[in-house]
Amino acid sequence: MRQMIRNFLLFLSVVVVFGINGQDKITYMSDGAGYISLRVLSYGKKSKEAMDNAEKVAIQTILFRGIPGSNRVEYPMIGVNEKEIQEQHRAYFKELLDKDRYCSFIISNVPISQFEKDATKKKRIIVDVKVNIKALRLDLEQNGVIRKFGL
Repeated sequence: MRQMIRNFLLFLSVVVVFGINGQDKITYMSDGAGYISLRVLSYGKKSKEAMDNAEKVAIQTILFRGIPGSNRVEYPMIGVNEKEIQEQHRAYFKELLDKDRYCSFIISNVPISQFEKDATKKKRIIVDVKVNIKALRLDLEQNGVIRKFGL
């Protein structure tokens, strides 16, 4: 019995440490004419950092993971081999992600919650992010990251 309790407590601590570790989370909300709306739970040391992170995570999820339930980007816009793709197109992704060019594809970002601490004492915010996927796709095509649809 004692061993079973010890195993349960060990399991519980692993769940707490690894299950609630401050990972950004994205939820599909809706598709529109050339855009997608997402609800993003994002973390950061300050509110501005968490808001910026929410936008960046939304773009990266659209590009490399896709949004289940979406009619427009259910599957990754580029592919799932994120590191390999970023290495192939290093200059483009440096400009897009490191120099904040991704902001030009954000139509709006509206905070839904207060910037607050979660159960693990990490600071987080929930933001509704609307991304112009039509312009993002066109930009990827023009920069040779993806081929034009139908070619």
